[in-house]
Amino acid sequence: MRFTVTILLLAICLSISSCRQDKGRGEVVIASAYGQNLYPSDIEGLVGEGVSPQDSAAIVENYINQWLQQQVVINEAQQNVTKDFAAELQNYKNSLLIYEYEQMVVNQKLDTNVTETEIKKYYDSHQDHFLLTTSIVKAIYVKVPKDAPALKDLSKWMVKGNFTDDDFDNVQKMALSNGYECAFDADHWMPLYRFQSLLPIQGDYGDVNLRGKRFLKVPAEDFVYLAHIFDYRPTGELSPMDYERENIKAVILNSRKIDIIRQMQSELLKKAESRGEINKK
Repeated sequence: MRFTVTILLLAICLSISSCRQDKGRGEVVIASAYGQNLYPSDIEGLVGEGVSPQDSAAIVENYINQWLQQQVVINEAQQNVTKDFAAELQNYKNSLLIYEYEQMVVNQKLDTNVTETEIKKYYDSHQDHFLLTTSIVKAIYVKVPKDAPALKDLSKWMVKGNFTDDDFDNVQKMALSNGYECAFDADHWMPLYRFQSLLPIQGDYGDVNLRGKRFLKVPAEDFVYLAHIFDYRPTGELSPMDYERENIKAVILNSRKIDIIRQMQSELLKKAESRGEINKK
């Protein structure tokens, strides 16, 4: 694709009499304005794979036109705007420098291992932060043709209140061997709205209707959806710790990052004071 773009640029240059070679850069100048030059290397990667030559040429030409327009506006602004941006630019530069240094220190010192004990301690002491804003379920489902011989056996296993590991294995093997659409992630919670999106559920299957349910049989044209709900928590209840585990890890790690940055700032301040590099008047 780089070869294609190079050819396009050469073609564009041939059609523009002002194209010239920049001896210092060793590149063709494809556009210039007010002492600023645009080079082929500036637009590498602009055109993606599989783009036709016609579209590629249009993309490149559009970019050149936008670049020229931007240079014209910048030049006009420089002629008319009198405000000095030195302070703003310095503040921005300082912010970038501080951020990059903080990230470097954090990457060097951050312990990314978060134990189950730490997770549980945080969860137990912040339970008011973990009230569900949406209902969640642990569930599996199988999409079965209405005339499938396996439908009867699958329904028998899925409807059980005491759904055993053997029942789970039987359902999974039968679904996979017959190529049925299915989902068997019974160990992880999912938002109720996501579960509802997997099945063509009609009507309201909200907190009230799902409370206490373990089996759903949902007909849809030539198929039947069979779902077994292993666990369910409605909106407003305490969110399970395993559902919040990754969020808690992120909070703990972020707290560690803040501590590292604060410690770094404090140590640098003390060193600067001890060396007489700073003083308060």
